[in-house]
Amino acid sequence: MADLDELDKKILEIVCRARCKFYKEGQEIRENEYQCGAYKVLKLMIEKGQLTLGDLKKMSAQVIKAALP
Repeated sequence: MADLDELDKKILEIVCRARCKFYKEGQEIRENEYQCGAYKVLKLMIEKGQLTLGDLKKMSAQVIKAALP
């Protein structure tokens, strides 16, 4: 079972579960290396203070809005 910290849980909820068409529910439980390249980039940016979880939520909402007809 993967050991998820709070940041992992938040990124999974905001991006992976909500937006990624390749994410499968429970994937982080079955695989030790569940993080894709985009996930790793976003997490590193948050850890370095270049991006906030609030920014990530806004970007995610913009992606949804842009996808609507």
